[in-house]
Amino acid sequence: MKSMATAVIVAGLLAAPLGGLGIGAGTASATPTTCDGADCVPYVDHSAQLGAQCNQTTRYNFGMDASGNTLACNSKSQWVSFTPLVGVRTLRSPCAEPSAVAQSPDGVPLKCDGVAWNADYWVMFYG
Repeated sequence: MKSMATAVIVAGLLAAPLGGLGIGAGTASATPTTCDGADCVPYVDHSAQLGAQCNQTTRYNFGMDASGNTLACNSKSQWVSFTPLVGVRTLRSPCAEPSAVAQSPDGVPLKCDGVAWNADYWVMFYG
């Protein structure tokens, strides 16, 4: 019984500092889980220019030109015209905006198939 009580106390002492570091329950993310409009989408390059060079990756590949048009960084590392970005959406959540594009909270490009938001890497790898 004494060793069990000691184990509980030690576990409590070890867990307390982790809570102060923001690890565990109650941690918040700076990235929105959903939002409407391109202005709230994180890491959109607002200085993108159609045809200019970009750094193509698998996440956070959207840009906006000076006129507010949506661009995507393609497999040739060039900004190309893209369907308007409607905001941040979660993967597999319901949608009713056929052919609309969004970004997941962790930067994955998404496309609405008329039923749900699905990952869409087409332009990033083949465009």
